Amino acid sequence: MENSFGGFLKQKRQENNLTQKELSKLLFVSESAVSKWEKDVAHPDISLLPKLSQILGVSEHELITASIDNKSREEKVQAKKWRVFSMSWSLFFYIAYGVALIPCFICNLAIDKTLSWFWIVVSALLLGFTFTSLPKLIKKHKLILIPLSMYLALCLLLGVCCIYTKGDWFWIPSLSVLVGLIIVFVPIYIARYDVFSKIKKFNDFVSVGIDFAVLNILLIVINVYTVTKGYADKWWYLDIAIPVVWGVYLALNILLSVRFLKINRFLKTSIILFLIDIFTYSLPPFIKVKDTALQKEIDSANVFKADFSNWQAEVTLENNIHLIICLTLLVLAAMFLVVGLIRYYTRKKDNKD
Repeated sequence: MENSFGGFLKQKRQENNLTQKELSKLLFVSESAVSKWEKDVAHPDISLLPKLSQILGVSEHELITASIDNKSREEKVQAKKWRVFSMSWSLFFYIAYGVALIPCFICNLAIDKTLSWFWIVVSALLLGFTFTSLPKLIKKHKLILIPLSMYLALCLLLGVCCIYTKGDWFWIPSLSVLVGLIIVFVPIYIARYDVFSKIKKFNDFVSVGIDFAVLNILLIVINVYTVTKGYADKWWYLDIAIPVVWGVYLALNILLSVRFLKINRFLKTSIILFLIDIFTYSLPPFIKVKDTALQKEIDSANVFKADFSNWQAEVTLENNIHLIICLTLLVLAAMFLVVGLIRYYTRKKDNKD
């Protein structure tokens, strides 16, 4: 049987060691009014509910429904525990940052009479701050601001280290990390934000195109750096990178185009497996590049030179394994092709009937 309002009010009043007279004084009503409430003859005015619930230590919802909302109370307890944990977490890292900075500041001044490697410590802790504490401080646009802040903090650390070591390598690691971030987050941004609504349908093509562009920029920067520093004696970007990167880019676009074909998924899978087989194992033997060493490696890695009677030589062993994989992909492609054709003609027959 459900509790009545009067019975619930009486129970909570007694639990708080209050008499009807004491409760009436706290609410500025007559004692007889409280007595009528507990007998369910009358009910308090709605304006008294906030004050009454506060005195009895219950919520207004619990007072109106005349029952204890255990689920709501548990949620409040858990929320309070989480707030305490979150504050403790933040406080721990703030103290840790201070404990790390102050000794480094003193030691750097005492030993070197100036601040030098101390700035590396500062930038490193700033990078750590973007991982541990900053996500809690940012309330809006976290998906954009947090990765951006982490990247900028990392660039600051790389820049300080580059200056400290008197190097000129800053652009290579910073661009490399940027390429990684673009590869990961660009598809997410296109899929999530309405500003990209017109190109969401072509998210994969756009993302691959952007990845291709930034990868080429990175390779050019690396090539310029290695040539100007004497680590490389030629512009390998034109001889090696362009053929390889463009080949991969075109292959990916061909594979992505398969999803637009109006055929069942088994036929699509068959086409994808077949294309992977061609691009990975069948085409490389026919690729010609200007770099002699690279061309020699390409020529040696040739599935058409497999020899199952010889598993001793390293090159032959690799070709044998590649041929097995190549044939396996062909068999799988054929299996999916057969199943896809059966489903296609079966469905076509059913539609006619």
